[in-house]
Amino acid sequence: MNSIRLKEIGRKIIRPSIVALLVLLASCDMAEVKTANKIAYHFDEPARIWEETLPLGNGRLGMMPDGGINKENILLNEISMWSGSKQDTDNPQAVWSLANIRRLLFEGKNDEAQDLMYRTFVCKGAGSGQGQGANVPYGSYQLLGNLVLDYVYVDGSDSVAAYRRELNLNDAIAYTSFRKGKVNYSRESFTS
Repeated sequence: MNSIRLKEIGRKIIRPSIVALLVLLASCDMAEVKTANKIAYHFDEPARIWEETLPLGNGRLGMMPDGGINKENILLNEISMWSGSKQDTDNPQAVWSLANIRRLLFEGKNDEAQDLMYRTFVCKGAGSGQGQGANVPYGSYQLLGNLVLDYVYVDGSDSVAAYRRELNLNDAIAYTSFRKGKVNYSRESFTS
């Protein structure tokens, strides 16, 4: 008798409640939910120095647009761009120092651990340079290029309003928008 009552309650109360919940969830605007959780950095002027540009990339290719209005500089990089020649960067002996480095760190002897790491966690060849990177064959990181975009505006107005630069961390897109004269402009930058 009890199992019959439970089935009846399930048909009359639980099923309609589940259906109502599904209808309610389906009617939610997912764009609003996504916007509510948006993580972004905002700026109200173009970047003046490299540290103010917006970094975009996937670990291999990268770019850093500055959001300029009349002229935009976009620094480009690619992981394999290095000066110098090929270098053997392997050092199988480094592993033997790892236990001592860890021990020193746990003992709070950070300076000693760092010194040991600098002496042993270096490549076999001359590539590490020990602080003399300019004088060794391996060299250092090089910029792939600097893309400069010169913009020409039809109205010729110098007035700029509503400037906004944004790095959207959810979508990995940099946005630049502003009003020049009576025209609204917007740009998007991304890597893939």
